[in-house]
Amino acid sequence: MKKFTVALSFLMLGACSFSDAGDILSSRNIPFKVWQTQEVFNYDRTTGEEFLSESKVITEEKIEKNVVLAAKTDGIMVSSKTYRTDFYSVENVKVNKNAIMSSTFSPVRLNKNAEYKAFGEVNIDGTRYMLVRKDKDKDIILVNDDGEIFPRIGRMIGNRIAILDINFVVEPDDVFMLPSVSTRTEVSEATDGYELIYDGIKADNMVFTYNILGDMAMSDQFMFPLNSRIIEINNIRINVLDAGYNKIEYIILDTEVPCKYAL
Repeated sequence: MKKFTVALSFLMLGACSFSDAGDILSSRNIPFKVWQTQEVFNYDRTTGEEFLSESKVITEEKIEKNVVLAAKTDGIMVSSKTYRTDFYSVENVKVNKNAIMSSTFSPVRLNKNAEYKAFGEVNIDGTRYMLVRKDKDKDIILVNDDGEIFPRIGRMIGNRIAILDINFVVEPDDVFMLPSVSTRTEVSEATDGYELIYDGIKADNMVFTYNILGDMAMSDQFMFPLNSRIIEINNIRINVLDAGYNKIEYIILDTEVPCKYAL
């Protein structure tokens, strides 16, 4: 009787040690083992499961030299603007045919043309797997970039996924969860650069505004007599052909660079 009591105590202790995992997998209600756990890279849920897939810095210039140009009042004559473009993606997978993932656990059924969002990813032995959840099901399906289904399922434990130590057979064997990515872009305000704006005529003077863009944004105003022909603003040399209240015609000239002579 004493031996039975001791054995029963050990069983109770063992049950306590697995109580958390048992709660997570209670829907299965059968014994289980965790093969391994992996830290999950979660896609950004605050933007509808989107994640930042790429960022690019792009500079757009409006600097045409030695040709006749025109700008309306308050229009840009010359500019160079640098933007950051962020690409946000949503990764989905779509099942190509009816299929079933079977094992000693209850089966996981996949319906043809069903589409699921990937909510994160893990790396297993150097291969990226997207994590896919069927509706509100607790079972997590792992799918690689070729649409192949990992032969095990997982459950989330905090920010890690517990991959169960039970193999699943996917039938038919030519079923795929084909990845499809939809992307949107978001362009920032100008992070660097400048612009030169024609402000028209005031008190017989041509008026220009030079804006510095970005974190150190500032503006300077320049005025030149109406009869001026060659003007220079922050190393931009301009031949004014005609300036009026509504527009200006001009040519941007090459800036002369002093030569350096070797002694």
